[in-house]
Amino acid sequence: MLAISVKTESGADLSRPTAAELAALLRRIGADGDHFAVVERLPDEDQVYIQTWRDGDGPFAVEHRDGAPERHFTASTADPERVVEVFLDWAGSGQTWRTALDWRPADLFATPGLDPAIRAEAEERAQAGIRSGFRAFHEVVRDVQDGFDPAEAEISKEDARRIVAQLWEQRLTEQAEWPEVTDPDRVARAFAALADQGLTARMDFTCCSNCALGEIGGERAEGDRGFVFFHHQDTAAAAEGHGLAVRYGVYPGPGQDAAEVPDEQRAEVGRTVAEALAGAGLPVRWDGDPDRVIDLAPLDWRKRLPTGA
Repeated sequence: MLAISVKTESGADLSRPTAAELAALLRRIGADGDHFAVVERLPDEDQVYIQTWRDGDGPFAVEHRDGAPERHFTASTADPERVVEVFLDWAGSGQTWRTALDWRPADLFATPGLDPAIRAEAEERAQAGIRSGFRAFHEVVRDVQDGFDPAEAEISKEDARRIVAQLWEQRLTEQAEWPEVTDPDRVARAFAALADQGLTARMDFTCCSNCALGEIGGERAEGDRGFVFFHHQDTAAAAEGHGLAVRYGVYPGPGQDAAEVPDEQRAEVGRTVAEALAGAGLPVRWDGDPDRVIDLAPLDWRKRLPTGA
């Protein structure tokens, strides 16, 4: 077993894989939906990793980092077996990987062929995903690309990755100065407590209220009497400084339509949610009306970026 963790675009998330497992994973990199692999040491060392990117049967872009951005290096090779050798040696704390490729300092953030206006718009889109705190790095990259109509403007995945990388670094630097517990941490604690009280509790759940209400039942655990959530648009509003709307409801009983659930049952769930949020130290605004969402405002939305992302 190797003292590493491995994450890929395809969703693989391995802890302490064997050498054979790591080699097999690396050899398949390049397929659609499986373009990259990121390897970190265990126990985790902040900003220490080795990663590779490949599109189709093109060359492997290989990078390693040892802390700060100035300790980030890049190399390229068309040989998958050389990539396997480098990763295995790095994972085993060897030294031959340091000279196995032509490493050079990485120009991490430049997009010389991209129109400055397009880059500025891409940065705005990337900031939105980063501020939410829920999006993994590759998801923000995808969001940036998907935000442009190819008929009007196009941005490559590599340019999107460089734009996101610079803003991601800036956010990590900002996070180092944040208090140990932030308002999003308090929200997460309240939601964990509500899950223990028989409510299906989901944060940043689906795109909007209609989708969330249509899908929350599929998340229901046995014994859950109701639900609480906020969706992507609610998260975006909180990240922009407008507070957070927290939504809740009751699951209808057998043969009962949602509209037939008594107001008092709905209000009881609302009170449970409001009490948990207030108990976590959050500013709750709610008048007890079960037809109204619970607002958390003012709220300082400083959610840390996903780890290992």
